[in-house]
Amino acid sequence: MKADVIQVVRSVESSSAIEGVHHKLKRYPRPVRDIHQIELTTRCNLRCKYCPSPQKLRAHEDMTDETFAAAMDMVTFFVRQGTQTELSLTGIGESLMHPRFVDMVEFARRVIGSKRDLVVTTNGLLLDDKMCAAIAPFAPKVFVSLHRPEKAGPAVEAAKRAGIFAGANPAPSVSAFDWAGQVKWHVSAPRTACEYLRLGWGVVLVDGRVTTCCLDATGGGAFGTVWDDPERLAMSPWDLCSSCHMDVPK
Repeated sequence: MKADVIQVVRSVESSSAIEGVHHKLKRYPRPVRDIHQIELTTRCNLRCKYCPSPQKLRAHEDMTDETFAAAMDMVTFFVRQGTQTELSLTGIGESLMHPRFVDMVEFARRVIGSKRDLVVTTNGLLLDDKMCAAIAPFAPKVFVSLHRPEKAGPAVEAAKRAGIFAGANPAPSVSAFDWAGQVKWHVSAPRTACEYLRLGWGVVLVDGRVTTCCLDATGGGAFGTVWDDPERLAMSPWDLCSSCHMDVPK
């Protein structure tokens, strides 16, 4: 799989469309300074209409131990550089469905240290007192999405009891977006600059590719892999930026 992923990334990087974007935006490509998000799985236990996951734009799978270890090696590099900020264990799937989720939370906390935020987002279906007790020693900030209130409510209370609740996410209703045109949903989120491009935040996909975009449901914005030299990773705007509710920073 590793060789296949690297070959796909090289093919994308050589496309004339991407080269054209690089030519027009003189301040890009911009160096990656931070692995902001790691997608542990693309599997989900919900089928929400406002999410691209049910469309299976990528294979539904769990991140392998090898890939996660390589991703954490990359995070370690940016920690040592002093540019790593918070780390979010989230993506197009439900992170708690990964069979080694608790171990991954522990590993991530050990790598980023005690002073950086470790963020977990969940739909709450699997977040009960037992799960909260398992991850509480690693002090994650847990955000619960309100996709299913009858499940999210008890999950919020469990997280509160464990002292790890950080907030609820009602975005599909009050600050909605259409995943840059990848789903049919209304857009009410305010326009803002893309922090991922502005600050050099990389996103690690489940197969180890590194992409520019937190909304990259297809992997089309990948510009490298976790097996690459982190000092050589650089990001640029790509096709999805033109239909996104976030603006490309100048």
